[in-house]
Amino acid sequence: MSVLAITCAPEVLNEAEVTRNRFGVAPLSQYALFQFTGPDALRFLNNRLSNDVLALQSGQGQRNAVLDRQGKIQGILDLYRMEDAIWLMMDKAEADNAIAQIEKFHILENFQCAEQTESFALWAIQGPGSAAFLETLVSTLPLNPFDCLPAELLGASVLLIRRAFLGDDGFLCRVPREQSDAFGQGLIAASQQAGGILISEACWEALRIEAGQPRFGQDYQFETLLPETGLEREAVSYSKGCYLGQETIARVKTYGMLQQALVGLLFAPDLTTAPASGADCRIDGKVVGTLASVTYAPTLKRLIALAYLGKKERIPGKRLSLEIDGQPYPVEVSLLPFYHSSHSKPDGQTLLTQGLALFSEGQDEAAIAKLRQALTVQPDLLAAYEALGVILSRHEEYEEAIALMNQLLALDPDHVLAHTNLSIFYMKLGDKDKAEEEKAKATTAAFRAALRQKAPNADRTVDTEAERIKQEAERLKKEQALQERIAMFREALQFNPEDPLGNFGLGSAYLELQQYAQAIDPFQRTLKAQPKHSVAYASLGKCLAATGQTQKAREILEQGIEVAAAKGDLMPLKAMQAQLETLSSQAGGNTPASALEPPPV
Repeated sequence: MSVLAITCAPEVLNEAEVTRNRFGVAPLSQYALFQFTGPDALRFLNNRLSNDVLALQSGQGQRNAVLDRQGKIQGILDLYRMEDAIWLMMDKAEADNAIAQIEKFHILENFQCAEQTESFALWAIQGPGSAAFLETLVSTLPLNPFDCLPAELLGASVLLIRRAFLGDDGFLCRVPREQSDAFGQGLIAASQQAGGILISEACWEALRIEAGQPRFGQDYQFETLLPETGLEREAVSYSKGCYLGQETIARVKTYGMLQQALVGLLFAPDLTTAPASGADCRIDGKVVGTLASVTYAPTLKRLIALAYLGKKERIPGKRLSLEIDGQPYPVEVSLLPFYHSSHSKPDGQTLLTQGLALFSEGQDEAAIAKLRQALTVQPDLLAAYEALGVILSRHEEYEEAIALMNQLLALDPDHVLAHTNLSIFYMKLGDKDKAEEEKAKATTAAFRAALRQKAPNADRTVDTEAERIKQEAERLKKEQALQERIAMFREALQFNPEDPLGNFGLGSAYLELQQYAQAIDPFQRTLKAQPKHSVAYASLGKCLAATGQTQKAREILEQGIEVAAAKGDLMPLKAMQAQLETLSSQAGGNTPASALEPPPV
C-alpha cells in the first residue's frame, strides 16, 4: 500500500501564509514557449483550438485546449496575441504532443512555429498584494486576466501578463534568457524588501491544489475528456464555429452530466497518513473514482485531494467512506476550488444572477458551476438551492437535487417549494412513499403559511415593540426571498417558457405573496404541459376566485377534482372540494381569498 505522510514543513506554512496575505515570487521552469508567426497563423490556430482566437486583440490572451475528435485533451495552454506573433505557453510534459497535433493539419497555410523555451525565462508574482508591489516598479499594469503588455522592469525588457495560478491575483513575467539571472535576483530582493517571499516548489504545489488548478500527468491525461476537468468553462467558446472535438464538447453541453468529473475531497482532519495519487477509490468493493493530486493544504490546515468521482458520489457536501489501497478513508466531497480569496470574494447574489443567465442561454454545465460557487460564497442563499436543484433535476441528477432541497429545508423548514420539489424528485426515482410524504409536508407548510398570513399573532402574544419589529423584519425577509424566487423562475423561463416545473414554481411564489392575478398565467401554462397536475388545478382555482373570476374558478376546480379523483390524490381533492363548496355558498359572488382553503402545493 502506498501512503503519503501528512507533514508540512514550518517554512512551507510560512511561505503559504505570506503568499495568501501579501505576495510571493517564484521561477517557473515547467513551461514550454512557442511562437507562431505569419499571415495565416491566427486563423489556423482558431480552427485547431477550442477557444475563439479571432476574438482576441493584440495584448490579450486566453486559456485554450488542443483536442482530438472525441474531445479528449491533447494539450492545455495559454495563448497570447501580440502585434507581431502569437505565443503559446504549456506544460513541458504535454508540449510535444500538443504541437504535433496542431502541426498535423498544417498543409498549405503560410505560418511558422518556433519553440522559444530556451530563449526566455518565466517568473511569477502571486498573491493579493502582487499588483501593489508591481505598481512600485512599473507605471502601467495589465488590467484584465490574460492581458499582456511590454514593460521595463528591474532593468529587463519583459512581457508582463496578468495571470493567476494560485487562487489570488497574480502576474507572470516573460524575461529574455540573457537578462533572467539579474532579473531574478532583483525581483527576489525587491519582493523581500516589500514583505513578500520566495515560493518554494512544495508550497507552490500545495497552493495550486488548494486553488483547484489541474495539472497534466497528475490530474488529467491525454485520454481525459476536457469537460471532465472543468477547464472547458474558461477554455471553450461555444459560439466560434468548428474545431476538432467540437461535436463532443457541444453534446456534453447540450445533454450534460458526465459519468465522471473532477471534484475536491476533504479528508478527515485527524488523519495522519493518506493515500498517494493515482489509486482507485472504492465503495463496497466497487470502483467509484480515481484519486489525483493529494496534498496537505497549508491554508485549510488539513489534507485535501483532487479526484474523479461518478455522478452519485460527486455531490458537494456528501460524506463518503472511500476504500483506497485497502484502507478506509472518511472524506467530504467539495466544490473546486477549495480556496476562495478573501481579498476579492465574489458576491453570492451576483453569482446567482450569472448562473441564471447562463441557464437561460442553455449553458447548463456553466450555470451549475456558477450556482455551486454562489452557495460556496453564500451558503444561506435560498434561491440558489432552488435553481441548482431544478437544473440538476432536468439532467436526472435527482440524488444531488434531493440533497440540495434537504439543505434548503435545514435553512427554512417550512419552505413549500423545497417539499414540492422533493415530492417530484422522489417520484422520478420511483419512491412513491417518500414522494407522498413530501407532498403532505408541502401541504402542511402551505397551511402554516396561510395561517400566518391570516393571523400572524394567533399562536403567541406579542408583548414588546422589539418583538413586533423582529416579526416585521422576518416578514420582509420572507417577502424578499419570494421576490428573488420569482426573478429566478422568470429568468429560467426565458429559456423555455412552457416548462411546467418553472411555471409551477413561479405561480406558487406569486400565490404565497397573494399576487393572484400574476399567478394565473404560470398555473395555466403548467396545466397545458401537465394536464394531470392536481395541485396546479387547486392553485389556479384559488387565484381565479380571488380575482373575481368565479365561474372560471368553478370550471377549473371541477376539472381538477375529476383529475385528482382518477389519480387518487386525496389531499388536493379534498382541498378543491372545500373551495368549490365555498364558491357555491357565495351564490356566484366574488369570494375573498381569505375565505378559501389554501391548496396543497
